[in-house]
Amino acid sequence: MKKYSKIITTLLALPFFFISCEKDVLNQDLRHTLSAEDAANTVKGNQALLAGSLIYAREVYNDFELRIPVFKQCGVDIVQAGTNLADEPATAMPAMNGYTSDLASISAEIQTFWDNYYQGITPANQIINSITSSGNIDDLSEDIKNSLGQAYTMRAFLYLELVRRFENIPIVKVANLDETGPVSETQQSSPSEVYDLIISDLEAAIPLLKKRVELDNSVLTISSGLANMLLAEASLDVGDYVTAAAAADAVIADESYSLQPLDGIFGLDGGKGGEENNAEIIFSIGFEPPATDNVQWTSQHFVPLYDRVAGVARTMDQGGRPWSRLSPSEYYWSLFDSDDDGDVEDEADGRIQAWHKLYWTFDDAENLPAGKEVGDRVTLEDVQAQWPDTPNNWRYIEPTTIKTWENGEYGRTTALAEGWRNIIIFRYAQAYISGAEAYFKQGNTAKALQYLNVLRERAYGNASGNFGSITFEDIVEEQARELGHEGHRWYFLKRNNLLVERVGMYNPSATGNIQDKHVRWPIPQGFIDQTGATQNPGY
Repeated sequence: MKKYSKIITTLLALPFFFISCEKDVLNQDLRHTLSAEDAANTVKGNQALLAGSLIYAREVYNDFELRIPVFKQCGVDIVQAGTNLADEPATAMPAMNGYTSDLASISAEIQTFWDNYYQGITPANQIINSITSSGNIDDLSEDIKNSLGQAYTMRAFLYLELVRRFENIPIVKVANLDETGPVSETQQSSPSEVYDLIISDLEAAIPLLKKRVELDNSVLTISSGLANMLLAEASLDVGDYVTAAAAADAVIADESYSLQPLDGIFGLDGGKGGEENNAEIIFSIGFEPPATDNVQWTSQHFVPLYDRVAGVARTMDQGGRPWSRLSPSEYYWSLFDSDDDGDVEDEADGRIQAWHKLYWTFDDAENLPAGKEVGDRVTLEDVQAQWPDTPNNWRYIEPTTIKTWENGEYGRTTALAEGWRNIIIFRYAQAYISGAEAYFKQGNTAKALQYLNVLRERAYGNASGNFGSITFEDIVEEQARELGHEGHRWYFLKRNNLLVERVGMYNPSATGNIQDKHVRWPIPQGFIDQTGATQNPGY
């Protein structure tokens, strides 16, 4: 652990806002400033501080200028650059997906990501410090205990995101900011030290927290289910498979959650209280229409430029406004192609039809190519005829995932890139995947097989797709089928020492670029300049 006497105080200083908390901690208006002591010792004050943490956590999706809303989907084996990823800043998602030389410490996007997450840690620290220093925790009200558990969980979530990306990071001190002002001293800790704090926080949080069904049953509320899911993931990262399995089991046993029909998990029917609040979702970061400053920018990134094809109109049914920043890789599609015939439409796995758009149809009667009718499927031959010398444009009709798509439920139109759907952070199915990984690593292949087959039966509608036996490669592949393009693949590949190998094999943007150093990001140069901190190897 290396100590520094200077740290950018903007990472640590944060005004505390009073926010009403009738439903959740994000769908609120900022009212007026509140002292740190008062904030951390009232239920509403704690919700205000938690809102501060969450607001910073969601900036990655909300801040258009940051330009990395789907960075978690970048740089893995199941994705490739879309036709227009190069329209983004070179130091942002193009670098994160292709592992170019622009993935560097001077990246403004990496610096802002780092700053935002540390700013989010500060209010969580304030809650923890004020409540734990106020007396015996057992004597506190159940609501204050729950607030403390939520603060521990939020801090663990933010540190887990940071340590997974950067590894050698500072742990910001818990301090009474009313007495000391912003902390001006920190330490660059080893990954093991950061993980110790994360796991300690989560183990402290779980007995304090209520289950989702015991709270307001909102996916936007921090519950024991989220803490257990984080504990499973953090424990897998450090190789504690017994704890990881137990935490995954706790999520699976939580009556708050159940596996849902495939076509409703990512749906928007019924609005914020409908499919977006379904019982498979453990935790989401919320966005509320119609506020134009309360939007997220993920919805358009996996939509190819289909509306450039003659005879295909831009409509919400076809995908809305297209950006084509990312696209599923050929390897991803091969995972669903059980008979290796190059066609996934004939497969019985229901996830193919439910979670993907596999083709486009002609729907613009006034601009149809010769010989085509409304309703005909657009074929490769059609786009080749339109652009005979531009193969890149043939990708305008490539199949894609629709997990992040947004229709017009919240007033989104074909002119808008932004939207208001929530960002799903964890869902119930992940507990089965993480549990299978944990049990397999302990040598309990029967339990791992059982957990994978629960998801396979949901996907196929019966036992016809069940595994009879498994290797670890089956877990690697099923993780991609079930959780693909939800932002978990990079962490999974990294902890299983597969990131460099698999990305090099299957992500055409990264082949020849990715190196061993890329299992971690560079420490932002701004932090190094201020503190003299040690840069990560290879940068």
